[in-house]
Amino acid sequence: MIILTEEFMAKAAIEAALFASGRTISLKELADLSGLSLEQAEALAEELAGEYAARQSGLEIRRIGEGYSMQVRYALAGRIISFAPKEIAAPLIRTLAIIAYRQPIKQSHLVEIRGNKSYDHVRELEKRGLVSYEKCGHTKLLSTTRGFADYFGIVSDSPQDIRKALLRDRKLVGVTPMYESLALRLGLDYVVVNAYQPEAVDLERLKEIDLLVLAPGYRERVGKIYSGPMLEAGIRTLSQLKVSAERICLEAGAGDVEPLAAEIDSLLSRFRQRAAASRPVHPLTSMIEELAQDLHLKIEEGGLTAAPDSSEREAEIQVPVHQSYDMDILERIVQRCERMLGSLAASER
Repeated sequence: MIILTEEFMAKAAIEAALFASGRTISLKELADLSGLSLEQAEALAEELAGEYAARQSGLEIRRIGEGYSMQVRYALAGRIISFAPKEIAAPLIRTLAIIAYRQPIKQSHLVEIRGNKSYDHVRELEKRGLVSYEKCGHTKLLSTTRGFADYFGIVSDSPQDIRKALLRDRKLVGVTPMYESLALRLGLDYVVVNAYQPEAVDLERLKEIDLLVLAPGYRERVGKIYSGPMLEAGIRTLSQLKVSAERICLEAGAGDVEPLAAEIDSLLSRFRQRAAASRPVHPLTSMIEELAQDLHLKIEEGGLTAAPDSSEREAEIQVPVHQSYDMDILERIVQRCERMLGSLAASER
């Protein structure tokens, strides 16, 4: 016959709470629940953890920060993950993945990649004990916690081990310098590779990547040193950029194209409204013609002539095309659109 002592009931209450909660419970919560002191609650939690370990259960009780959590034993996590409830929404997971892979990462940098919604995401991830921060000037320096590693069944909480675990089932994307800002916007796992004029470090990186993103027209040249999958990403126009971003995410099996796609749609809507009231343009090259068509500009022989600023052709509108690779890829195209539309508007004054 089991004697239901106060200690027995307190221990049972702690075990039940850990089982039912699905989260880390702080020592204070366990103490309040059991009616014990912090030290007594901690002792019972440790005792429970030892019992679960001794009987080699499929579950384990682990100390996480200032609390305890009941979870699937690490060795079994991979086999049961498909049965687990999807407790974290997809947008949160995408933000968390960027923090985990690029940690420590400034929140201001995260916002550039994921947009203003990431402020809410970070608050929620902090509340769940998956992300912590240190003050860094006017922003936060974000990192994952020990709780993150435990939640996802990663043995070590070091940034290097977490990156390795994240890459286990994801493709590492190689991007030529012009596409780095796009990779950042999409939240991809990437490395920058100069595949056109490779040095020793670039040749080593080409061995590591699963997909190479490069400019159209370079496939044959790069194919002499790289035999893996390649994706030629057109970025002459806003519409091309959107399509290329979608293709990259699809091929990589990762990334979030939605924020960029929404921004492009908004820009196109505004630019096309301005274009509807503009005078005709006469593109002198195929690139400028594609840009004009994307903006829905009227194209006529008698319109204002337009050419790339690198072209030897004289034109009334000089469209910048050789901007610095440090410039954000979307800003590069926006600058071209603004030059085209601004010049057309100025000619009517």
